[in-house]
Amino acid sequence: MYIRKVLKNGLTVVCEKIPYVKSVSIGIWAGAGSRLETPENNGISHFSEHMLFKGTKRRSAQDIAEETDFLGGNLNAFTSRECTCLYAKVIDSLLEKAVDILADMYINSRCLESDIETEKRVIFEEINMYEDSPEDIALDMLAATAWKGNSLGYMVLGTEDNVASFNGAQLKRFSENYYTAQNTVISVAGSFDEDKLFQMLEKYFSDLPQGTRKTKFEKTEFTGGRAEREKEIEQAHMAFGFEGAGSGEEDAFAEAVLCNILGGCVSSRLFRKIREERGLAYSVYSAPEAYSGAGMLYIYAGLSPENTNVVREIILNETRDLLKNGVSDYELLKGREQLKVSYVLGLENVSAIMNVMGKNTLLSEKVRTPEETIAGIDSVDNDKMNKVIQRIFGSEIAEITVTPKYQEEK
Repeated sequence: MYIRKVLKNGLTVVCEKIPYVKSVSIGIWAGAGSRLETPENNGISHFSEHMLFKGTKRRSAQDIAEETDFLGGNLNAFTSRECTCLYAKVIDSLLEKAVDILADMYINSRCLESDIETEKRVIFEEINMYEDSPEDIALDMLAATAWKGNSLGYMVLGTEDNVASFNGAQLKRFSENYYTAQNTVISVAGSFDEDKLFQMLEKYFSDLPQGTRKTKFEKTEFTGGRAEREKEIEQAHMAFGFEGAGSGEEDAFAEAVLCNILGGCVSSRLFRKIREERGLAYSVYSAPEAYSGAGMLYIYAGLSPENTNVVREIILNETRDLLKNGVSDYELLKGREQLKVSYVLGLENVSAIMNVMGKNTLLSEKVRTPEETIAGIDSVDNDKMNKVIQRIFGSEIAEITVTPKYQEEK
């Protein structure tokens, strides 16, 4: 059972004690991501996350690296569309040391111009690496097409021009506005003493300014559309997007079961018909993507260019069949059971529990209990499934193709 508490400066803490483990995972979740950016500063959330590791008033970047290695666990960070997370997983006896390092990085990060220029080059390399991943490109293009003109479709990495333009004053102003108590949630899962945990969090985060919450999002219109891109690659990459449930919405349970049936496992319709029966693709799957006031069910396939038309037709035929005939009783039962097993197994991972509690508390201020989640999955019947199928596949579609660019022979 998770516990929620607000510290003196307004910082929300959510935690769950798991007495049978010897590890503990802690995450600092900030309401800072590409959805909160503008075209002019797109990429600044991700850049600011990088700068957390470049040193503080007390520690150099090398000090942070050395002390992290001495912890023997894992300390890292990531930025997404709606949030930034700085996290660590350590053995329980080293929790306070991890809290000390994380709090120092989050509150006292410095922005020296020399470090900024170095990190720009690092992020340019990250963008280059991204350009070598056409699957990621296709899915980012899908978001930009599905939510055209909205910041939800921005790239998390930003653009090279924006990254090149960032300076210390901008980054300092950003952290002062977004790395605040009201806009932050601390999530902890694993082995810890509850009283000592809250004492150390009060101690190490007392200097975090109160600020205001930034993560109140309006409902975002799903526009749909089609986009294409050519790259010097071997495979073609296809992605289809349909409007799905937003985070915390009740339809999310039926949508998750539907994803399992359609392309979420090795016995799913698309995996069986495209890969196993006809050998037309190595990778094909469907998955839900949920945000505050917006969501998408997407389908992806990586395949030889000559197979694009036939695979596209198979995928769209399956959506049409679902609209007409729904799912069988057996598919519904299997989809529910698989989803429950996957969820229960995830409860044995302290990092996964920390992630769910932190993200949900930050963005929706609600964390479902395991009992509520299982009950929600079990509640998906044919009526709910048919309602979700009609809503998802009976509306707008976003479609992306990234295809090989062939050079003409001289």
